[in-house]
Amino acid sequence: MKKQILLCLLVLFLSISCSDYKSLADGSDIAIMTLVNDDLWDFIEEDISKKVEFEIRTPQIEQLFYFSRIPLEDYKEHRNDKLVLLVATLAGQDEISTFIQKSISESVRNRVASGEKIFFYEYNKYADRQTYMLLLANTKEELLEFIRNEGKTIYQAINNGFLSSQFNQIYHIAEEEELSESIFEQFGFSFRLPHDYEIIYVDSSRHILHLGCPNPQRNIIVYWHDGGFNKVIDQDWALRMKYWLMMNLMDKIYIEKSYARYRTVEWSGVIINNIRGLWGHPTKLMGGPFTMFYFYDGVTNRTYLIDCMMYAPGQSKAVFLRQMEIISSTFYTSR
Repeated sequence: MKKQILLCLLVLFLSISCSDYKSLADGSDIAIMTLVNDDLWDFIEEDISKKVEFEIRTPQIEQLFYFSRIPLEDYKEHRNDKLVLLVATLAGQDEISTFIQKSISESVRNRVASGEKIFFYEYNKYADRQTYMLLLANTKEELLEFIRNEGKTIYQAINNGFLSSQFNQIYHIAEEEELSESIFEQFGFSFRLPHDYEIIYVDSSRHILHLGCPNPQRNIIVYWHDGGFNKVIDQDWALRMKYWLMMNLMDKIYIEKSYARYRTVEWSGVIINNIRGLWGHPTKLMGGPFTMFYFYDGVTNRTYLIDCMMYAPGQSKAVFLRQMEIISSTFYTSR
């Protein structure tokens, strides 16, 4: 009797576990597998591309995301990909529009018909680490108007899904928890470090910590100094400090200032300054991208500069660079 009960409990546990389980999403990290008919795509392509297909130099031009259209017969093959977008109108009578119309719920259809909503998305719908999206309007004109006025929401949904997916990918194997703890005990700050990172160089007197990992070569260099609350910490200061670090640590490499792009990002509600750009070498045929963060921290009363750079000739670099940005965003000075 006990064996039968245990067997029933095991079957129940397995059935519940299997029903909740989703495989990892397939495909590219940045290709948006897009199902849409030719006429509708021709009508919206220029405008939606401007809202989503942003570029970054690494030094070659790479896209953060790009649309990759798929035929209807290949939809099942790509349904579990990392980025999936279905585009249609309720007025459409073509094969793809009809397929999408039949796949939606009555609730979604009513919300679109009433003009309440046009863009829908769901994370992990068919696979783990997936962003699954639907752009559906009454007419193509209504759809184009939404893209022109609210297209940034499409990029935000894609980018937020990408960041979450990459975060899980970076840390799913293991973390260097002992190393992170050791850095915090010694310097009063640290990061969540993936399993392949290690300390390359430390200069406590000059307030420099150099972390790195191979294949491809990635470097995270931290510089800090006391104070800074009342000082001007701007783009010029950050570029001067990077130049000083490169002259002292990285074989006197230089910065391509004309490619430096300034922006701000948000880490746990705190606005952080960021510069993306390119570095090169004065005598060797080598170079690559960098992304650099600088800010004042009130907990330690210090100003920090976190410089991330990589060298990966012949490889795509944008995803690796953004992974280092994710690692940088885990920076902490209190626990």
